[in-house]
Amino acid sequence: MSSKELLYIEDFLGHEDYFMNHLCETRECLDNERLDKFLHKLEKTNQDLIQKFYGLL
Repeated sequence: MSSKELLYIEDFLGHEDYFMNHLCETRECLDNERLDKFLHKLEKTNQDLIQKFYGLL
């Protein structure tokens, strides 16, 4: 794997970490049950995609 490809992977993982942190913080602040369930589903889907990505590596 080239250094440029490794930078792309590092960039992707950094964005995913940022996204997941803000998703969790947002869920903690919500009072709306429907929106909380939607964000929980989005979080689960994102975690599944990350696991698939790691499986490809």
